[in-house]
Amino acid sequence: MRYYLIIVVVLVVGAYSCQKDDSKLPYGISKIYMPQAIQQSGGVNNQDPVPSGTDSSTYNYTLDAKDSQLDVILGASLSGPSAAAYTVGIQVDNDTIQQMLASGVFDTATYMLMPASMYTIPTSLTVPQGAGSGTFNVAVNIGALKAASLAGKYLLLAVSIVNPTTYSLDTALSTTIVVMNVNSLVIGPAVNITAQYVQNPGNPFVASSWDGTRWGTLVNWSVNPAAASHNGLGGYSYDGDGYTMDMESGWGSAQIYNGKVWQTVTLPAGTYGFDLSGGSWVWQGTLDPTYAVVAPGADSLPDYTNIKSNSAIDYQLIVNSPQPLVTWTLTGSTKVTLGVVIDYVQTEQGFKTSQVMLYNYPKHL
Repeated sequence: MRYYLIIVVVLVVGAYSCQKDDSKLPYGISKIYMPQAIQQSGGVNNQDPVPSGTDSSTYNYTLDAKDSQLDVILGASLSGPSAAAYTVGIQVDNDTIQQMLASGVFDTATYMLMPASMYTIPTSLTVPQGAGSGTFNVAVNIGALKAASLAGKYLLLAVSIVNPTTYSLDTALSTTIVVMNVNSLVIGPAVNITAQYVQNPGNPFVASSWDGTRWGTLVNWSVNPAAASHNGLGGYSYDGDGYTMDMESGWGSAQIYNGKVWQTVTLPAGTYGFDLSGGSWVWQGTLDPTYAVVAPGADSLPDYTNIKSNSAIDYQLIVNSPQPLVTWTLTGSTKVTLGVVIDYVQTEQGFKTSQVMLYNYPKHL
């Protein structure tokens, strides 16, 4: 009995010793992957939107003013416990982008393959021993980005790491799909400054007067007599769609000729964007051309007949989402009037928006 007890004790102690030693051992399989394939998408689609944020802590690119280029930051990293040096090749995979465009993953009306003439890319990346990870840049020509033909487009580029000298690739994360928003770069990553400057911007809108059933007038917004088409009220409504900025004619209401809703604010020097839709229309059913308008230096908006080709203002035609922003630049502190101008000749038309938004672009090309 004593003999068996000694054996049991030895085995228990031995097992404990092995367990203790095993706890000190590194675990995991070392593979090389691209962090940008997973940082934004969680590895679902390997997409890396550029820009990825609105402040310096979230930029995934840098600007090289000397060479007039924008450097998109990509890289390779090693999972697991090892730390030996390694080198990977770097390749562009245009076939993947073409297949995604052909299959409808990306809308060809807005998305396109980044032209090879716009960028340069290194052929390899070497990560030294102990570093674990390293970065490289896709250098994009800023002048080419500003081409008028690219306004409103998204440029696609698939970048892959290949042929590692050490370790093996995590094949699911060895390709990053760069999705470059041209407007957000050329105009700049947007910073929402609505609450700082716009009074009664919506979500919900507040009325200064209301008929008790539906129509009203907005607090802090001005309307001309034409817009006050609902028994002296207009620009605001409350119904099943909530508290909205609402301009409608027909369905028992009068036509609105040269109707205006506006607010005047004072802004410092900078580049700005005004979104009348607030990111998405509640309802957009305009039939006659209708304009979101910004008038720098003015106390009101021009008449409908003086909108098109007016160099003193900036404007965008109202369309279904996404609604283009009205953008403008100020060289000094300036009063700015922003709003909407309509001329509803046809009956039964209008729009509803739950909020408006004002953006600033502190970092733009």
